[in-house]
Amino acid sequence: MNRRRTRARTATAAVALLVGLPGVLAGCDSSPATGPGSADAACSAPGVTADSIKIGLIFPDSGGAIATSFGAARGAAEARIGAQNATGGVHGRRIDLVWRDDASREDQFARAAHELVDTEGVFGLIATSIALGPSADWLASDRIPVTGVATGDAWGKHDNLFHFGSLFNQGGAVDTFGRFARARGATRALIVVDPGAAASGGLAHQYAPSLRSQGVEVVGEAAFTSGISSPAKVVSQLRATGADALVGAIPLETFIDIYAAAKNDGVRLRVALTNNGYSSAMLARRGPDMAGMSVIVGYHAFEQKSPAMLAYQEAMARYAPELADPNGELALGAYVATDEMIKGLEVAGPCPSRESFIANLRQVHDFDAGGLVAPTDLSTPNAPAACFNFLTVDPAGTAYTVVPGNQPDGFWCGGPVDEAAGVSAAGDAPAGG
Repeated sequence: MNRRRTRARTATAAVALLVGLPGVLAGCDSSPATGPGSADAACSAPGVTADSIKIGLIFPDSGGAIATSFGAARGAAEARIGAQNATGGVHGRRIDLVWRDDASREDQFARAAHELVDTEGVFGLIATSIALGPSADWLASDRIPVTGVATGDAWGKHDNLFHFGSLFNQGGAVDTFGRFARARGATRALIVVDPGAAASGGLAHQYAPSLRSQGVEVVGEAAFTSGISSPAKVVSQLRATGADALVGAIPLETFIDIYAAAKNDGVRLRVALTNNGYSSAMLARRGPDMAGMSVIVGYHAFEQKSPAMLAYQEAMARYAPELADPNGELALGAYVATDEMIKGLEVAGPCPSRESFIANLRQVHDFDAGGLVAPTDLSTPNAPAACFNFLTVDPAGTAYTVVPGNQPDGFWCGGPVDEAAGVSAAGDAPAGG
């Protein structure tokens, strides 16, 4: 198989999951750590002792390009735990982290999970991986608490799996993307998809009804396979359809190639929107080509110096100094997944059990990782993520600027789409902008 195609599809899956990052953190926790002496030595749950609790982490430490993308996961998880332990741990217990590599393979994920659960005796798992796959069923049967970044619809099907916003849920589309596009003047949109990547098709099925709900006509889908298709073909479709909006569910560099070709050919676009364009490294390399395009993120942007972001960056600098650049989406995802695990341990009580963790964390209706992500109702894991940040690359191609949303915290939040009627269930005008 063409290696570039394989890498591109892996990148689509890996970064698509982060759009659902809707996202710390020490100094901003919603529940304070309790002091020494509050732990009960008689607690008998796996991984729990009088003064510690053991948690497992699974991520791809090997396996090619995907391992490079996920490489910061371990440091980010250790940073969040280091910050928590510095303030007394959880209910007086220190959190100990042990990790395993799944090489982005489902069989190896299963092996790693069994080793952590059956041999290491961990209380629960943090999973930052695209390889959860069939393991979701036995982890649910064994009632193992798992927090992580949603990489597929399994994350919305089991009550022991906790994410913080997912575009993979089958619970319907939201109108947020349409709100943004309409507020920016879009009237006709062409969506670009990779026919060989399931994640790409799933995102397209979110985008189309969202756009239509706000009166933006979807004039078609352009199939594009990285390394095979030509950007000129998409440019021709833009011209033929009269589209003034280009929406991508494809790898970042592929989208940039198409967008740059359209600009060079004189196509005037009001909106060029992609799910995975937030990259300082790519901006430094291809900034002029990216000028004017917009990207979707599920959390406060790194440029927004909110208390939560400052706390995240301080913790990363202190506990994960080996990371040259902590401002990466996958590092942030691992950090927030770890924060969610800590939240579950807090609400599970001073003598936690796996069942109390699952039941009580499901009753949290406003998880926001200390303010970094939009509040997420953990009691409705099947609901699609509805709140996002939209960033636009400045005309010089040197920086991202945040497009203010319709919420006090700056996020753009929408509602469900009545796909049968083709309108937003909220029935109101687009917000923000």
